[in-house]
Amino acid sequence: IINSDQNRLIGYVRVSQDKADFNETLHKLDLGLGGGVVIALALSGIGGVWLTRQAMQPIEESFQRLQQFTADASHELRSPLMAVKSNATVALKYPEGMRETDAEKFQAIASATNQMTRLTEDLLLLARTGKVKNHQMENLDLTKILADLVQLYKPQAIAKQIEFKSQFTENLYLMGDAVELTRLFTNLIDNALHYTPSFGVIEIKTSRIAAYIDVIVQDTGVGIAPENINLVFERFWRADQSRSYWAGGSGLGLAIAQAIAQKHNGTITLTSRLLVGSCFTVRFSTST
Repeated sequence: IINSDQNRLIGYVRVSQDKADFNETLHKLDLGLGGGVVIALALSGIGGVWLTRQAMQPIEESFQRLQQFTADASHELRSPLMAVKSNATVALKYPEGMRETDAEKFQAIASATNQMTRLTEDLLLLARTGKVKNHQMENLDLTKILADLVQLYKPQAIAKQIEFKSQFTENLYLMGDAVELTRLFTNLIDNALHYTPSFGVIEIKTSRIAAYIDVIVQDTGVGIAPENINLVFERFWRADQSRSYWAGGSGLGLAIAQAIAQKHNGTITLTSRLLVGSCFTVRFSTST
């Protein structure tokens, strides 16, 4: 306070206010804003999931219809193909009075029918894989399944002058479907036999690593180019050199192998070098 007469300082006046109410209001505002942000994020997340499901539903329905169509078409084709195959087989069984050129045509018909039959069976299997639950899951000796396949395919390897080697770990047990697992490794062995030239080597090895079982099918075949390795499991895919079409193949063997492995909670990985060979590793989890 300044004296008006003498214009000198004679005292002070202090004015203060309790900020507790202000701080409490500010704290409530912070809580409100924070809660609003959390709620907004939650609502946006829920909305995003809902919109994604709405967008994916037509795609899933379309895929299911495509699967059903493939299964139905494959099933319906089996009967006429069987009729054609039976008639061609009967004609070839009694060739008397048949011209040589006619016999060749019937052989071509029978061969094409066998190929189409395998194709329809493969398409039907792929269409059903993932939809039909395993009804024959049992504790299987994987070593025995593989040993039986080696004995089955060894004559083909010998005929082609291919060294067929095996190295198995005993007592490899796995819950699975024996028919499907046999089909999986049959496809891998077929693939190796076709793409391995004479005097090459095919080797099947097994091992157990912690809770996993590994089955390796390795060959010294033509190999696969690096840019094509990620494509080999696609249906009907083939490259000009290393994945070319051969008589009797449907182009679905590796796709079927992958589908069966996935159905058994397994994976298939591939390493390959062009003109050196390929190595397929099938890994199964033994943990429940």
